[in-house]
Amino acid sequence: MRKHIDTKSRGQLFFMQTYEGDEIPKRTKWIFSSAGAFRDAAYQLVSSFLLTFMMYSGVLGTYSSSWDATGQYSAQIVVINIIFVICLIWDGLNDPIMGFIIEKARFKTGKYKPWILIGGIGNTIVMLCLFLCKPTGWWYVLCFGIFYFLWDFVFTMNDCAYWAMVPSLTSGEKQRNNITFLVSLFISVGTFVMYGVCSLFPTATNSYYIYGIIAVVSSVLFLASQLAIFFFCQEKRIDPSQQKASEGTKITDMFKMIGKNKPLLIVVIAIFLYYAAASLVVSFGSNYFYLCFGYGGDAGGSIMLVFTVMYAIGTIAAQLLFKPLINHFKRQTLLTWCFFVAIVAYAVLFLVGFPLFSDKPLAYNDASPSGLLWAFGGTLSLLYIPPLFFFGAQGIFYMVLLVMLQNCIEYNQWKYGERKEAVASSWRPFTAKLSSALQKGLIMVSFLSAGIYGITQQISDVQTNLAHDVSLAQTDEERAALEQAAANEVDAIIAAVDAGSKNVMGIWMVGSALLFLIASYCLVHFGYKIDEEFYAKIEKEIKEREALANQEAD
Repeated sequence: MRKHIDTKSRGQLFFMQTYEGDEIPKRTKWIFSSAGAFRDAAYQLVSSFLLTFMMYSGVLGTYSSSWDATGQYSAQIVVINIIFVICLIWDGLNDPIMGFIIEKARFKTGKYKPWILIGGIGNTIVMLCLFLCKPTGWWYVLCFGIFYFLWDFVFTMNDCAYWAMVPSLTSGEKQRNNITFLVSLFISVGTFVMYGVCSLFPTATNSYYIYGIIAVVSSVLFLASQLAIFFFCQEKRIDPSQQKASEGTKITDMFKMIGKNKPLLIVVIAIFLYYAAASLVVSFGSNYFYLCFGYGGDAGGSIMLVFTVMYAIGTIAAQLLFKPLINHFKRQTLLTWCFFVAIVAYAVLFLVGFPLFSDKPLAYNDASPSGLLWAFGGTLSLLYIPPLFFFGAQGIFYMVLLVMLQNCIEYNQWKYGERKEAVASSWRPFTAKLSSALQKGLIMVSFLSAGIYGITQQISDVQTNLAHDVSLAQTDEERAALEQAAANEVDAIIAAVDAGSKNVMGIWMVGSALLFLIASYCLVHFGYKIDEEFYAKIEKEIKEREALANQEAD
């Protein structure tokens, strides 16, 4: 039975209402978890597509001399990638600091919800600036550096608070598995929608404007979802002893906690390696599909859309299967099966998706690109089978890791008398940011080694020149002719990309993912010791201690 806590005034009651016990209120459960879709969609737009937007939309480069047209674009791309890496590393270091602040700070409206709202408002403003600011060339690079740093900062506020609130909602294993499942499910939906939209709609002639529209819609929905959490979700009442421990939190506690909590250290490193593996194929994917099959929604974009559908089917199937599987199999058993399925699927993708045996991959369609039906023609269907399996396997793999991470909080309480959810949970976004920095560095090195930036620079030049020429056109017929000529020019640029460059991308893309996934699995399989029996013992002893403490207090 949930017990609502009285507050001093009706205004405070609306914001401060809490509940007791391990049963999460239905309204809180559904609003909180569904907000994950809009959060992750907004995050993916910046994390996965901002670089693509800059590479293809014509915001980079200057055009007053031959060096401007060839050298400055590459220089700007390198500087942008360096900014990405620096900001992500700095932001990763900021995550545990933010966890410390959340753990120690107190608002009348809750422990987590105020930070979720503040971060949501800031993210909305900064994300719009990233996609709608007008400067080009080096001035855009400067604006990008400022706004991306700010985006990292405000999203960290929201992200740390959101994920710290997940384990705080309940300590019951069944309820925790359920809320983890729902949050992961909605996150997958948000990722799928954003990847689908960004794959299908931008073309060789309208990237800047389409991405701007996507940014506006995504920002509004993201902000609305965070407002819903703030106004309509409840936080679980904090145990007085845990509140006292939180108030005594020091900035060094995050390092002390992971230093003395060996299971937490192991699972944090494993999650870092998992993140590095899981997102590499998608991070490389859009650029590879553009350069192998054609730029725009009718060509490579349609393949990316189908690839994203496979991601959605595989991941959502994983979410749906997770609950029955976790109830029938041990966590380590699930990890092992998912690991081997993913390894085989990655190997098959490399064999059919890259031109290893000729100038074209085994999965190909010789017909002229014409949209979704074309994307299933020829032997292209072979390309969509592997991701169905490795996305599904990785989805279950990830949810098991999340449960393991959350179980480390009870382990810390059992062994040291302190939960400190925010401090422990802040390591998850920390690993996400560090893995993103690693990915950006790998992508930059792979693109430089494969000569990709020279190709994307030519496409970007076409869009910039088109925007200038269209502004001078007098009639709709002239504008249409200019757009068609630009599209033909982009097709010619992509047709000139050789098989060697594509295979270099494949080696970096699939090879790196395999190495990271193998390392993540081995670390957890051989190093993480909190199994189901051990966790049941921990949970039982914690409840016995709390019952004894309540009796003594009475």
